[in-house]
Amino acid sequence: MLLAKRVMLRAIERQDLDALNSWWNDPALSALLGTRRHLSAPDETEAWYDAILARVEPHEGRTYAVCATVDGRLLGTAWYGSFDAQDRNVEVGLYLGQEEDRGRGLGTETMGLLLSYLFEDLGVHKVRLLVRSDHDRAVRCYERLGFQHEGMLRHHRFFAGTHHDFMAMGMLASEHVTRGLDGTQEDTGRNR
Repeated sequence: MLLAKRVMLRAIERQDLDALNSWWNDPALSALLGTRRHLSAPDETEAWYDAILARVEPHEGRTYAVCATVDGRLLGTAWYGSFDAQDRNVEVGLYLGQEEDRGRGLGTETMGLLLSYLFEDLGVHKVRLLVRSDHDRAVRCYERLGFQHEGMLRHHRFFAGTHHDFMAMGMLASEHVTRGLDGTQEDTGRNR
């Protein structure tokens, strides 16, 4: 389990699957994330969960349940993909399932927690992500954390009847900064 002030990352449990299935099939959330992924049947969600359980090594990637530290309520998921031991570059992502949980800094705190784990514990060299270029809230979140704009993928995905641009963003271990509760910044990057 990874713990921050308001969020924690823990292993996904079987009791989380109904909520996850509901969120994955929410058209508004799918559009926000820019995904066409729909797991409409519970057996597909079960198969996804079984695949997660089969990953035993950290370099194979992980998907975590994002939960509120106050009451343990499931908020969403955060994940990182598999990575090569030489390149040590990894793709990340997150979402919060309920609209009322967005825009409150929980995503920023979640990604900050995940970044600290990846850079400090796993020795990852670079973290990268793709975000809808017009998803201003998410772009600002990633910029606050220190992600750099690396390029634009024009008309990268087709959903909701049109093509959408996606921004590629990345952060190197040497750029990683931990933001304290008092607003101060402590550089925790290590040359890797």
